[in-house]
Amino acid sequence: MKTMIIFLCLAALYGALKIILERRLAPLDVIGEDGDLSDVAFSCGCSVHALFQQAGGVWPFSMARIENDFKTYLNTGEIPGYVRQFIRAQPVQARDRTYSKLIFSGGRPPYL
Repeated sequence: MKTMIIFLCLAALYGALKIILERRLAPLDVIGEDGDLSDVAFSCGCSVHALFQQAGGVWPFSMARIENDFKTYLNTGEIPGYVRQFIRAQPVQARDRTYSKLIFSGGRPPYL
C-alpha cells in the first residue's frame, strides 16, 4: 500500500513538473510559420496538405496550382502567402500544442 502511494505521488509530481517546465520553456521553442502550420494541422486533425487545399479553396486557385505550391513547400520550405494568411486567420489557441492545452480541461467532453 505504501509503495502504491509513493508511486502515485511520484507520477503526479512528474506530471506537474512537466507542465510547469513546458509552460516556462514553450516561448523559447517558437519556430515561426512552419511550426504554426504543423500546429494548426495538428489541432484541426488534418494533414498539412489538407490545410493547403483548405487555404486554396478560399481563393479561386486551381488544384494544379495548390499541388504545385505544396510540392514547392516540401522542397524548399517556402509557405505561399495565401496559406500564411489562412494560418493567421486561425485562433491563436490552435497554434499552441503544449500538453496543458491538449488535455481536455473539464466539463462535458466535446464528443458526448
